[in-house]
Amino acid sequence: MGGMAFGWDETIDCIQDVELKGAEDEPLCVAHKTSKLFVIAGVYVRDDGYVLRKRDDLHSYYPWPDAQQVATWQGSGSLPTPLPAYSVSVADYLFGYSLWLIILGSLVVAGLKRVATRRRQARDAAIPVSLGPPQLNTDADRFIAQTVQPMLTQGERLQHQAWALTDPGAVTHCYYVALTSQRLILFDSKPGAFKPVLEVTGQQEVPRADIVEVKESSYELTFTLTEGRSFSFVVPASEKHFSNQKAFVRDVPRLLSPQRMPGGVAVIG
Repeated sequence: MGGMAFGWDETIDCIQDVELKGAEDEPLCVAHKTSKLFVIAGVYVRDDGYVLRKRDDLHSYYPWPDAQQVATWQGSGSLPTPLPAYSVSVADYLFGYSLWLIILGSLVVAGLKRVATRRRQARDAAIPVSLGPPQLNTDADRFIAQTVQPMLTQGERLQHQAWALTDPGAVTHCYYVALTSQRLILFDSKPGAFKPVLEVTGQQEVPRADIVEVKESSYELTFTLTEGRSFSFVVPASEKHFSNQKAFVRDVPRLLSPQRMPGGVAVIG
């Protein structure tokens, strides 16, 4: 198929050499032709049946003759009797319908992720909400806390912190994120090749009073603000360098969303 992403692609496979010659006296074979329609990936497979292919050319063929001509050639021994059997291979079907398989696979993966997320969220809901402070077990943990500490006002407390990605598909930008008792702070940074880059290139702040709701799905947190604007980031589950990733995902949506804990007790940050 080469680099084809759209359109039809034909496959013509010789089954048996025959004594027939083509218009230019070239040797022929009985062949089986299939056609596949591609729209980025395969969407349809068509069995085109027998053709007479030029033996030395994978793409050149003559249409299969009518039944009377076939019978005449079989009678003279130019075509075999019976004709050789053929079938569309499993690989052809898989390749030819690959787009639908990709879509089905994506739906299955998405469904499994939703199930896993709901189960994890149910387990998290049974854990009391933590108001901090975060654990400071690694250099990266301590870096975030030390960056936030000079910014805290009187009575303000650091409750949760994490490392987040703006786009996990293209890891080019990340945040050190801190939730205090008064605000959400996002420190712009750059991801390192093997370990976190402990530096800050900028910062953004959102008062907690401006956050209407936080929703989490598959470790992606979406923050909705009072003016209707929203933003998202992904908090990777790995805690190799950051000890508070799972606690951030578990507790921040509960702290910043208008919901109540079991028994009617309001979540107070």
